[in-house]
Amino acid sequence: MSELPFRSVTILGPGLLGGSIALAVRQAMPQCELRLWARREQPLQLAQSLGIEHTYTDARKACEGAELIILATPIGAFEELSRSVLPAISKTALVTDVGSVKAYVHRTTGALLTDRGRQFIGSHPMAGTEKQGLENAFAELLQNATVVLTNPHGVAKEYEARLELFWQQLGCHTYCMDPASHDRTVARISHMPHIVAGLAARNATVGDTRLADLQRLASTGYRDTTRVSSGSSAMWADILWENDVAVREILHRCVDDLHRLVTLLENQDKPGVRTWLDEAKSTRELILKISDNNPTN
Repeated sequence: MSELPFRSVTILGPGLLGGSIALAVRQAMPQCELRLWARREQPLQLAQSLGIEHTYTDARKACEGAELIILATPIGAFEELSRSVLPAISKTALVTDVGSVKAYVHRTTGALLTDRGRQFIGSHPMAGTEKQGLENAFAELLQNATVVLTNPHGVAKEYEARLELFWQQLGCHTYCMDPASHDRTVARISHMPHIVAGLAARNATVGDTRLADLQRLASTGYRDTTRVSSGSSAMWADILWENDVAVREILHRCVDDLHRLVTLLENQDKPGVRTWLDEAKSTRELILKISDNNPTN
């Protein structure tokens, strides 16, 4: 049996990601004391039916004595929740999160905790689906996922190593970045694609095309391209708001590129259109290239 990086883990938030982490911990680290907190009893009843015994509606009690505390609520709730449980967080415990924006989290929640003598390192598991809630959680969601770690507060390497080991024992690969670089990167490979999916979904009904025709002809291309736009609008509004600088930068570039494509079409420049499409294809293949020395999710 591998050595436990943390003997007790508290997860604050029983959504898709928090729930999947809980199920993965129960499966990979059965000897770890696992605790799950939610504001309401209903998801906790489901958690108990899934074999998660220690459930709480009192966040402070859930955090008392925990060696690792994972913030898995919407990002906008992190700071208030951390402030409310602060007295219950041991100074030797480590707090992390699973938010997809890191500079904002470190500027708010991370600063709150570290200024008061607590340990905080950011985490971002690059995993998820368009579905939400504990009812859609599954332990395998994390398998082979890349988890980005951010540590601008300079928390001791011992904690960073233990957090890396925690994610690795759940089947993840870890990758360290600074928060600003992380946010610029995810704006391009996660946040902007979500917006483009929404754009494709929103504009399919523009004009006088009959809805019945759209419904009949929509197939795998439309479904695959727009799938992520079915995600939680409240969660994604928070993400875009909290990473607005990086998102606005890449959206301006996207608008310029779309204008370029429109101009090529207006000028009847078929070779130029083909070059545009070839560039898109080669860029995708370059980013998604997998090698044995560089595992990705």
